Amino acid sequence: MKNNSLYVNVTPMEIRIALVEEHRLAELVVEREENRSLVGNIYRGRIDAILPGIQAAFVDIGEGKNGFLYVSDIAGTEGTGDIELVDGVPRARTKAGRARQQPIESMLKRDQYIMVQVVKDSLGTKGPRLTNFITLPGRYVVLMPTVKTIGVSHKIESSRERDRIKKVLREIRPAGLGLIGRTACEGTSEEALREDVAFLSRAWEEVKRKYERAQQVALLREDLGPILRYMRDRLSEEHEQIIIDDEFSYEKVLSFLEQFAPKLRRRVKLYRDREPLFEKEGIEEEIAKALRRTVPLKSGGYICIDQTEALVAIDVNTGRFTGRKHLEETVLQTNLEAAEEIARQVRLRDMGGIIVIDFIDMEIAQNRRKLLETFTEALKRDHAKYTLSEISELGMVEMTRKRVKHNLVKTLSQPCPYCEGSGMVRSVTTVTFDLLRRLQSLFCRTREPHVILQAHPDVARRLQGENAEHLNRLCAAFDRQVTVEPLDGLHIQEWRVLKARSRQSLNC
Repeated sequence: MKNNSLYVNVTPMEIRIALVEEHRLAELVVEREENRSLVGNIYRGRIDAILPGIQAAFVDIGEGKNGFLYVSDIAGTEGTGDIELVDGVPRARTKAGRARQQPIESMLKRDQYIMVQVVKDSLGTKGPRLTNFITLPGRYVVLMPTVKTIGVSHKIESSRERDRIKKVLREIRPAGLGLIGRTACEGTSEEALREDVAFLSRAWEEVKRKYERAQQVALLREDLGPILRYMRDRLSEEHEQIIIDDEFSYEKVLSFLEQFAPKLRRRVKLYRDREPLFEKEGIEEEIAKALRRTVPLKSGGYICIDQTEALVAIDVNTGRFTGRKHLEETVLQTNLEAAEEIARQVRLRDMGGIIVIDFIDMEIAQNRRKLLETFTEALKRDHAKYTLSEISELGMVEMTRKRVKHNLVKTLSQPCPYCEGSGMVRSVTTVTFDLLRRLQSLFCRTREPHVILQAHPDVARRLQGENAEHLNRLCAAFDRQVTVEPLDGLHIQEWRVLKARSRQSLNC
């Protein structure tokens, strides 16, 4: 595999896009028809409910779950002149701007129609996150119809180039609208920027016409599909090749790049071999590794990743790596390797929310600074917005990362039906003792002389073996008879008690 290669696998069931950097899988996008992304879609929505207590509203957008709209995401209100750009999305600032805003109940009414855009897909029980600050992204610029801000991507570091882009954007900006220069516009000619703005302006006029004509909730503009969206937002000169295994998608990408990035068109290749693309390039194996809890490090150490509802906990361990000389050197080397790997795993697994990393504690302050510098540098490859704390005295680092959709593990897996996602079940001993207590309670409530106890084979063996004396003593105390039957189909924490004569169930 070449450095910075993009592989696209298309089947009737799903689309997968894999980014490989330095011969390792760095990002994976998976989109299935059953849970397609709505991010970027623009709707004519209807206010279904207003919640003054949290200054938000539920909005029906015709996609099943109602969307969620915060007061700070409503344009044209008092105080929204004080806005900031968060990942390219304009929002009222969280302090002074919000303080000056009107209450949401004075701005919106139930059954009122409003134009909204999805900025975050539905996660768990939550509906999609919405904004009334509409944005239309192009190849080089983002058009913002609801604000007049002129901005340039922070990833363009040259102050001279930033000033040039701002000057051009001011000259070509449509009256009353805002523009943001994207990273891809660095070094781009004024003509190309002007064409991009003209295209987006026409798209905005079409959105407005659809909104005015619609009578009910309606989809006004659907964002590009996952492949073209990735090409628009992420493709750059760094990508040496784009390999696509579907001819229809290949032709669509060529047509798209002809209009938006003709120089990159020659890098697109159609894969025709019979062997599956991801299998041939070793990507399937990398995906399987990305679903594991433990990730090995080069020196023999490893990291453990545990994802909960509220946060992600990552633990660093030296494992079998003992180093050559001093403990501090061993710990530093393990931590530095872990920092690189954690940055890759966070990006690959698309982990979001609060992430707590427990690096191995180091005594020397200079080593802690080196670790944080290495980790910060590794995170720069991540396109998602994140914040990072200093290393605590205990070696802990806290970070947050923007979550827009389900992470890789939740996309490709589901909670275990056996342990119900906890990763743990009660031990055989615990279940056995609990069952004996339940039998005692049952004997106190009923007079059934003979019952059949059906239990998991491991539990049944305990009741018939080392704990048989406890069961016999219980039966003697109540003058009852119990027949134990092992049943393979039962959960280890489940059992049944039946009447011996009729085999009818007894309520335990």
